[in-house]
Amino acid sequence: MRNTILVPTDFSTNSLTAVQYACQLAQHRDYDLHLLHYYTSNTASFTNESQQEADQEESSLLKADVLMQKLKTELATAYPELIITAVCERGLIDEKLPKEAAEDQYALIVMGATGASAQKSIYYGSTTVAITAQSPIPVVAVPESYSDFAFQHISLLTKFKTEELETLRAFIGLIGEPQKLSLTHVYREESDLDAMQEHLQSWAFNIREMNIIQQVDIESAPISKNDVDLDTVPEVVNSLIEKGNPDIILVTKTRKSFFQRLFTASVSKAIALELRKPTFFDRIDQV
Repeated sequence: MRNTILVPTDFSTNSLTAVQYACQLAQHRDYDLHLLHYYTSNTASFTNESQQEADQEESSLLKADVLMQKLKTELATAYPELIITAVCERGLIDEKLPKEAAEDQYALIVMGATGASAQKSIYYGSTTVAITAQSPIPVVAVPESYSDFAFQHISLLTKFKTEELETLRAFIGLIGEPQKLSLTHVYREESDLDAMQEHLQSWAFNIREMNIIQQVDIESAPISKNDVDLDTVPEVVNSLIEKGNPDIILVTKTRKSFFQRLFTASVSKAIALELRKPTFFDRIDQV
């Protein structure tokens, strides 16, 4: 039974924000919590047995264990009803976490959008995006300094793919039914607006017919070649999200280009989707 939230932490401020979010979600959905820290040693070579390097490695292990025990104790006090387990392991997070997530007990991963290694919004190639691309279960990425826990209003990024409905169902099954859904769509200026709006209205109707969410709104805007701040897909998505102000964003991962375009820097400027809201990334079904 998948009843546990997997929460990697590097003890940075942002990862601890994600831990708090995960605790509230676990409380809300009656999940257990498993904290996981992967440590590496920048100074100790595991093939070199010199005493100095061994002492440095032992010190690193001890520090991680102490921090983890402290965190677990604090969470047990704040959330006494939760079952919380914790472990520190050696390894690289982007290599080991997807394998751990494949274990049957895990429902989803909750992690920070930045960590100790970066002080910026999520960019393609960062640890968080690497995990979302590889994870066999959904991932919720929580932005830095985010303090709210809510899911009454969700935003589904749409390109009218059937996989998006599966993402919506997965979100509802794992987190719950929202009161409102915004279909967020970005299009090119030269698109047939009537056809695009008809497609959006049809998509909204289909979702209502699923009897999952009755209030379905549409948020759409074009990529503007004449506006330097709105000439990429991520920038327009950021603008729509800021205006709509949803509690959480849903992103469907596919093997096609849309997911990559959201997080890949453009040639002319380093731009990517900025996670100012928690974001739910569905898994990719392996075929």
